[in-house]
Amino acid sequence: MKRRIADILIQELARAGAEHVFMLAGGGAMYLVDALGRSGVRYVCCHHEQAAGIAAQAYAMRGNRLGVCLVTTGPGGTNALTPCAAAYMDSTPVLFLSGQVKTADFASRRGVRQYGAQENDVVSMAAPVTKYAVLAEDPRDALYELQKALFLAMSGRRGPVWLDVPLDVQSAEMEEEALRRFVPPVPGGENETDGDSLERGVGRTLELLSRSRRPLILVGHGVVAAGAEESFRRLAARLGIPVQATWRALGVLGRDDPLFFGSPGLQAVRSANLILQGADFLLTLGTRLDNMITAFAESRFAFRAKKVVVDVDGREIAKLSMPAVDSVVSDAARFLDCLAGRLPARPTGDVSAWLAFCAGMRDRFPLSRERRAKASDLADPYALAAAVGAAGRDGDSFVVTSTSLCNTAGHIALGYRRGQFPVSSMGFGSMGFALPAAVGTSFASGGGRVIMLEGDGSFQLNVQELQTVAHYGVDAKMFVYANRAYASIAAMQDRNFSGFRVGSDAASGVTMPDLEGIARAYGFPFVRIALAGEVEAGVRKAMDLPGPVLCEAVGDAGFEEIPKCVSTLDMEGRRVSSALENPYPFLPEGEVAAIYERLPGG
Repeated sequence: MKRRIADILIQELARAGAEHVFMLAGGGAMYLVDALGRSGVRYVCCHHEQAAGIAAQAYAMRGNRLGVCLVTTGPGGTNALTPCAAAYMDSTPVLFLSGQVKTADFASRRGVRQYGAQENDVVSMAAPVTKYAVLAEDPRDALYELQKALFLAMSGRRGPVWLDVPLDVQSAEMEEEALRRFVPPVPGGENETDGDSLERGVGRTLELLSRSRRPLILVGHGVVAAGAEESFRRLAARLGIPVQATWRALGVLGRDDPLFFGSPGLQAVRSANLILQGADFLLTLGTRLDNMITAFAESRFAFRAKKVVVDVDGREIAKLSMPAVDSVVSDAARFLDCLAGRLPARPTGDVSAWLAFCAGMRDRFPLSRERRAKASDLADPYALAAAVGAAGRDGDSFVVTSTSLCNTAGHIALGYRRGQFPVSSMGFGSMGFALPAAVGTSFASGGGRVIMLEGDGSFQLNVQELQTVAHYGVDAKMFVYANRAYASIAAMQDRNFSGFRVGSDAASGVTMPDLEGIARAYGFPFVRIALAGEVEAGVRKAMDLPGPVLCEAVGDAGFEEIPKCVSTLDMEGRRVSSALENPYPFLPEGEVAAIYERLPGG
C-alpha cells in the first residue's frame, strides 16, 4: 500500500524511540506537521523556532537521548540554526527536520536568489554545525537519509543532524518497500580506538596510578553521554582517589561524596584549582578540556601531573598543547569497562595524605569566604544558587542559563546532589537558553520539577515561552536574577574601555520590563527577593508553591564574579589569564608557594 513520505518519516521517528517533537507549524512543513499530528508521537508547540530547537536540545541532554525539532522553510530554519550550533558545540544529539519548497520551485534551477515562497538553502547553512545535513530531493531516498541521520546523531561523538524535505517529497506517495534503506556500518571508525590501543591506554593508566602519590580524576560530559555514570561511580569507589567534574558532569558525583572536590577552571572555587594544580597524575574522561577549563593556558594545566586523556574524538586530544599526555581515543564507557576489568586489588599506593590535603583546601577556601571589594544589600547570585540547591529534592532538574552571572553561580555555587540533574549549554553561550530548556527538560523527565536559573537580560530573548510553560503546566520554579542590565557586558566594558558603556544598561540603551507584571500576564504566582537577607526565605516560598512560579531576585549589576582567572595584557600586548592556582583576588605568592611545599610526596 502506498503511503505519504511524510507519514513514513514520522513512523520511522517513532520506531527509533522518539516520543516528543518540539515544533512550530508552517506551510513549508505542512505534510510533516499533518503526519506528526496523526501519529502517536507527542508534539510540543513552542512560540519561536529557536525555542523549539533549544527545547529539543535540553530534552536530549536531560534524557540522554535524541531530541527532535520540526520547523518550516525560510525563517523557520534560520531561527533554528542557533540551537543547532549550540548542540554541535555541546555534542548533543538533535534531529532538525525542516520543510522546504517543492523541488520545481528551487531557485538553483534558475540561477536566482529565491523563487519558491520563503525558500532558503538551509542545508548549506547548517552543514558546518552538524554531523550531517542533507536535502531529501528524491522521495525514494528520504527514508534512507533519515535513517542515516539518526544513526550519525547517536554514534561516535554525538551531535545534531539536519534533514530538509521539500513539499512534493513530503506529499509523495510510495510503497515503503520501494524506498532505499540505510545499513549501519560495522562498529569502528575514526572516533573509536582499536582493542590493542585501548589495552595500551588502560595499561599506561594503571602504571601511572600505581606510581602516583597525588592522583586525580576529572570527569566530563562524555561519561554522561556514554551512559557510564554508574560504571564511573563504582570505579571511583574502588580507587578511592579525589574526583573533580566539568560543569556538565556535575550530576555524576554528589556534593556530599567525600571523594568529590568541585570543578576546576577559569571560574571556579579556589580550592578546586589548587587541588588540580597539585596533582601528580590526572586522568580526564570525556572532556575536551576547553579554554574555560584550562584558563587559556594549556601548557600550565595540571602542570605537575602526568596525564591520560580519554576522549571519543581524537582531534580534541590532538589540539592540546600540553606536556606529558598519553591519549586514548575511546568511548568513556568502553574505557571504564576495560579499566575496571584490569584493576588490581590495590591499584594505588597510600593516598590518605593527599585526600587530607584536598579536604584541607576545601575547608580553607570555601566560596562563602571570598570577599568582594564592594558590599551590597541586594541579592547575591551565589547565595541565590546555594539556596536553590539546598531547597532542591531528589529527582529535580536544574536548568542553568548558558550566559550571565547565573551561569557561573549555577555551576560553582549550587551544589548538586546525586539524583539531581544539571542541564546547561556551555559551548555556544547563547542568551535565551534557560526558559525553553526548562520546557524540554520537563518533558524529558516525565513532568518532573524543573528549577531554572536565568538573568533578566537573557530571559527576555525567549520570554514568549512563558506561554508554553503555562499551556503545558510545566512545573518550573523560575528564578530570575534581575540586575536591570547586561552585567557581564557592562563589566567587560568597564574593564577594557574605562567605563564607557554601549548597549549594556539603562543609560546606554538597555532596559528591562517589570517581572511582576509579566508573571501576572501569564497567570503565574510571583515572588520577589528584594534584599540579601530575604534569599533563603524567598527561595523556600517559591519552591513550596504548586506549579510554575516566577521568582525575581533583585541584584546588583556590579556584582563581582570571584574567584576568576582574570586576563591582563602582557608586555607584547597579548591577553593572558592569571594562573589557575591563584585566581583573582590573588593570594600572596608566598602563601601559594607554602601550600605546595606541603604537598604529599613533594
